[in-house]
Amino acid sequence: MKGVFAIVSAVACCAAAALPAGAATTPKYLWATVNVCDTAVHDNMMGVRASMPGDGEHTKMYMRFTAQYYDRTHQLWSEVKGSGVSDWIFVGSGQYAHRQAGYTFAFDPPNGKTFELRGAVDFKWTQGRRIVRTVHVITKGGHPNTKGADPKNYSSALCQIS
Repeated sequence: MKGVFAIVSAVACCAAAALPAGAATTPKYLWATVNVCDTAVHDNMMGVRASMPGDGEHTKMYMRFTAQYYDRTHQLWSEVKGSGVSDWIFVGSGQYAHRQAGYTFAFDPPNGKTFELRGAVDFKWTQGRRIVRTVHVITKGGHPNTKGADPKNYSSALCQIS
């Protein structure tokens, strides 16, 4: 996986009206999915899209995306070396009901091999310099209305690049 580099995809965030803190913490707004996986348009790329709930407070919300590969020898998931981790991306105020963002990882051609990949997303809510809450989520399927999906409505836990 040498020479891996990342490309920021459209980090367009979609916002909804602010809700009270109790309503904004609904788990349905906390998810991550693979929405792009090695297509004709996105050759040797994996896109990860995520959603996080607001907390109804004056916090700031951030996401950080990580590409992981399955190491068959050791039978474990490992972080892709090089540019397999995005910077923290500011996605909005905790006053929003929820926000979405995405990140696309681009890989060198695998030269006859197949890589099994997944995404992981770290979420954090901050007030000033203080971290109020953190959550770590692994990609799962079942989120067909994610922006930027290729093909349209694509949502998966894993991505194979050949």
